[in-house]
Amino acid sequence: MLIRDQMQGSYAHFLEQLHNKVAYLYGQPRLSRSNSTANLADDLLQFLFTCKDEHFLDVIELVFTMNYAGITWPDNPLIPAINQFFSVDDLPYQVTGYCMEEFDTNFHGQTRTATRISEFPHVIRKNSEVIHQRAIEPAVLLFRSAPCQHANGEFLRALEDYRKGDYQDCLTKCGSAFESTMKVLCQRRQIPFKQTDTASILIKSLLKKGSLETFWEQPLTLIATLRNRLSSSHGAGTIPKSVPDHVAAYVINATAAAIVFLADEFA
Repeated sequence: MLIRDQMQGSYAHFLEQLHNKVAYLYGQPRLSRSNSTANLADDLLQFLFTCKDEHFLDVIELVFTMNYAGITWPDNPLIPAINQFFSVDDLPYQVTGYCMEEFDTNFHGQTRTATRISEFPHVIRKNSEVIHQRAIEPAVLLFRSAPCQHANGEFLRALEDYRKGDYQDCLTKCGSAFESTMKVLCQRRQIPFKQTDTASILIKSLLKKGSLETFWEQPLTLIATLRNRLSSSHGAGTIPKSVPDHVAAYVINATAAAIVFLADEFA
């Protein structure tokens, strides 16, 4: 209904194009089992009314990758409207905003600065309203600045893995986002570092140049320790690794809190 009101005259055509994206995503030329003769728009709608929750959320993400007027720009009214629906129904999800980046382009022999989308909106889990407002949202907003683009992509993909239940990869990407953020902070404060430095080395480098007590090293290093012990970044050998939901949630929240904490300390 939101898309219908937003797209108005091009609603049916938009649904047909969205159907193509969904069909490729799931490898099914016909999405709904109920009516094999339905047109593409109706086939997509029937699929949305009966599909699993995670598939519906996937389609929401695909909507914002569509190149249609009224869809692909940062201040899209669909995002707050969908988030309001999630909130009213007390559903543990939120749609993130667009992430933009500036780049130089040559226009008739002159270099000009242009803007493009670096990350499309993602549907992320929101288990705790307080933690989400105090840690997850500030971390996502922090990542929208130009130097944090790599960390932004890694953290958003960690949130996506968490929503989809891929907890091992979630931990891997949390660790990557944490390391990327610390490299940005080192560069900002002109603290020497190598691109190959691990989290523990980066933490030591930051603590030496900041005002934090040395006891902060252990809780900050825990994020990297959990990634190394439980994620898919290292081989499991003969012992299978299993990451339960509550552990992944802890790592997501701890990573976001640590990133915001260090960003405030080394701003």
